[in-house]
Amino acid sequence: MADWPPNVAGKATQAPVFGVYHPTKGRSAEMLWTGQFPDLQPALYWAAKKEIEAVRKGKWIMASRVVWQHDLAPEKAVEVAVKQMAPQVDLALRGVASDSEEIDIGTGPLRMVDPNEAADRYVEITSPDREDPIASFSVPKDEPIFDRPDLPLSHPPETRWAPDDPRARCRPPQ
Repeated sequence: MADWPPNVAGKATQAPVFGVYHPTKGRSAEMLWTGQFPDLQPALYWAAKKEIEAVRKGKWIMASRVVWQHDLAPEKAVEVAVKQMAPQVDLALRGVASDSEEIDIGTGPLRMVDPNEAADRYVEITSPDREDPIASFSVPKDEPIFDRPDLPLSHPPETRWAPDDPRARCRPPQ
């Protein structure tokens, strides 16, 4: 993949999403979705959203995506990506199996994700009572994350980092 031409805005883009590891299927390279887009940004957004869907709905423990803009079949692109990331996937799976605090993924195309590096954050609001998200949207990187120091650390992290419900400011006092 390092020798592929760089992706640029304004050019037709392909993006398959594939499963890498599933609790019942084991290690895989199962193509879950593939899409073609007139530009790079919609392809990146769609593929990221589908990767999350694979993990959340499809129960994949690990899923991935590959995005490219040159003449190559989706199956071949996934094959190339899987071959290059295989040694790192093996290391990661061994690390998970050992219950290690730190997972070593070695060197290669995969890297640990730093949420602060993202251009945008994809957010889903979910409910245990619903299969589909209540809402999903993209939040620009520059939007602040709401820290709730008023809540004790014993609260789940998602409540400590969530903003106040704006509807609460509209309700009359009880």
